[in-house]
Amino acid sequence: GLIAEIDATGYGLTFGLHSRIDETIARVLGRIGAGNVYVNRSIIGATVGVQPFGGTGLSGTGPKAGGPLYLGRLLATAPQGSWRGLEASASALAPARAYVAWLRAEGHADAAAQCDGFLARAALGASRLLPGPVGERNLYTLRPRGRVAALAPSPHGLLVQLGAILASGNTALIEAANPARGSLATLPGEIAARLVIVESLDTAGDLRGVLFEGESDALLALNRRIAAREGPIVPILARSPGAGAQYDANRLLEECAIATNTAAAGGNASLMAIG
Repeated sequence: GLIAEIDATGYGLTFGLHSRIDETIARVLGRIGAGNVYVNRSIIGATVGVQPFGGTGLSGTGPKAGGPLYLGRLLATAPQGSWRGLEASASALAPARAYVAWLRAEGHADAAAQCDGFLARAALGASRLLPGPVGERNLYTLRPRGRVAALAPSPHGLLVQLGAILASGNTALIEAANPARGSLATLPGEIAARLVIVESLDTAGDLRGVLFEGESDALLALNRRIAAREGPIVPILARSPGAGAQYDANRLLEECAIATNTAAAGGNASLMAIG
């Protein structure tokens, strides 16, 4: 449909919608990939201090200026209070919780404990109303990035990476030649459906993030490989084998700001009449 064609351009800075029908608004907003969405108002003129601004895909590198992800990207270690007040949606985390239960049942206690850590800090599906002018509703939301590659040669490393990807609501890409694939052979169907096996990341199509476990030389080679891909900048989250430091699974989320003119004062009346 039209929304898919818009998203297929690769750009995702700003999107505008005019409609009087709440169901239409909800359906469109649930599918569009733009970082800034304006409903029944002008699509330019983000308000400083009210609407954190930043795009996605070819229109941005991730954190919004003024959003809670921004400060942490400027520091070696993100501040502990970055996610205060941004609680994850319980229903959105259901697949990740089922995965942790499977890990425990299969005897992967250490991996389950690390994945529990992702769940404890998760902000998937969180939203917050922002202050703004009368007659306008501004909503900040966090959503999955999309397809994220899991690159770990060890079974334990791959299990942990999958936990981070599920805790952020994303789909995991795993290369067919990965020697650790066998550790996922008994995954329940509803979790296995969140995995995509690809021959190579170079031919995998859309890619929105990479989790990497390995040594520094291999990481440098991966950086060159990912940088050579066409399309948006792809973030790589890396750790060394056996390292105590965890991935920041919330960096696999995208921010979206939705500004709605609740009085329709700024809406285009002729467009709104169409529905």
